[in-house]
Amino acid sequence: MAPSLVLVALFVLLALNVPIAIALALPVVAYFHWFTDLPMMMVGQKLFTNIASVPLMAVPFFILAAALMRTGGVANRLVELGTAMVGQYPGGLAMAGVLACTFFAAISGSSSATVIAIGGIMFPAMRKAGYDQRLALGPITTAGALGILIPPSIPMIIYGFVTETSIPKLFIAGILPGLFLSALLMGTTYAVAVRSGHRSGAPVSLRGKLHALRRSFWSLLLPVIVLVGIYGMPEMTIGGETFGGAGFFTPTEASIIAVVYAFIVGVFIYKELPLRRVPQVVRETAPLIGMLMFVITSAILLGFLVASLQIPLKISEAILSAHMPVWMFLLLVNVILFFAGDFMDAVPIIAIFVPILFPAARALGIDPVHFGIVVIVNLEMGTITPPVGLNLYVASGITKVPVYTVLRCVLPWMLAVIVSLLVVTYFPPLSTFLPDLLWAK
Repeated sequence: MAPSLVLVALFVLLALNVPIAIALALPVVAYFHWFTDLPMMMVGQKLFTNIASVPLMAVPFFILAAALMRTGGVANRLVELGTAMVGQYPGGLAMAGVLACTFFAAISGSSSATVIAIGGIMFPAMRKAGYDQRLALGPITTAGALGILIPPSIPMIIYGFVTETSIPKLFIAGILPGLFLSALLMGTTYAVAVRSGHRSGAPVSLRGKLHALRRSFWSLLLPVIVLVGIYGMPEMTIGGETFGGAGFFTPTEASIIAVVYAFIVGVFIYKELPLRRVPQVVRETAPLIGMLMFVITSAILLGFLVASLQIPLKISEAILSAHMPVWMFLLLVNVILFFAGDFMDAVPIIAIFVPILFPAARALGIDPVHFGIVVIVNLEMGTITPPVGLNLYVASGITKVPVYTVLRCVLPWMLAVIVSLLVVTYFPPLSTFLPDLLWAK
């Protein structure tokens, strides 16, 4: 009975718009205090033991790196590159926005940061060029979700922490699904533009494309540094000497390198981030980091309660006893996470549902990396579906367009995300091919 009260209290607090961190922690603390003999000191020790985690240190650093890149000129050059590459096609500016989101996703790790950085530049440009509201808003709002699928990804770090799955494997597994979704979004953009009668843009010469690529060199170098640093170079033998092989640093160390690199590029290379403004960027980012870490801390408490009640084990046994086939279980997971994404953000979804569903997935023989990518794509859906869809509110905030209008605009691109989810769910090699290839040894 008491665990049911915890669940009811959790959803009541969420419905009352109580901050997520408090809504997660308060019922759990109350349960341990009134319904168990467990000393509260042990709860605190458990909490500290879990939060003092090296992988979790990557979260605040990637958030800070994204903020420095957003204000340091990195996003501007990625938009220029995307426009030079695909701007000549019908709906070219909107397709360039999707391409720029793909590039920025590879260095930000955040969905909302991608929408802010690229949408703040592209939306006014598209409206000025005569694009209708749907084509100016839909692709950018939806493509921002790539920020949590293409590595580095903050939700992937948290999923890896919760399930003890290799974060480097999760990162590399997100590349092909991310590129697949990017291609679907660009194809949808092209189709909508052609149907709406948008004319082709001015063609860009090869020289112009090379110029845009050269200007974006420092922006594009960061994901190369992060990926090569984590995974290493392919092994090569030159003159009897072997080069390459293992990586040079961990994902956590990569996040710190990303911060240093973003600082150097923004302040000293692009010179669009004055040195005196850096402390202001840090101050503006600190509340977001604090809020997210508070949510993670509270989620760990909830996970401790769920584990102590053996809820994941019981659910896993129930699914196995029902002889549920893998395809049906994955469909059930998608339905659960879809509705959860309508009301919760990524971190509490991972904290609440993944510890419950993951043991059953493992018992059914589902690859933990594949399952992680399925979860992440579902979280992408959550960023563009009401009432909580964060990207909808971010896009509304930067464009001053009502949220319900933004929702109408993203509907065609939402179908592309659904297709991507089905492919990722029922075609595991899309997620597992690169990890299997790199870790085959």
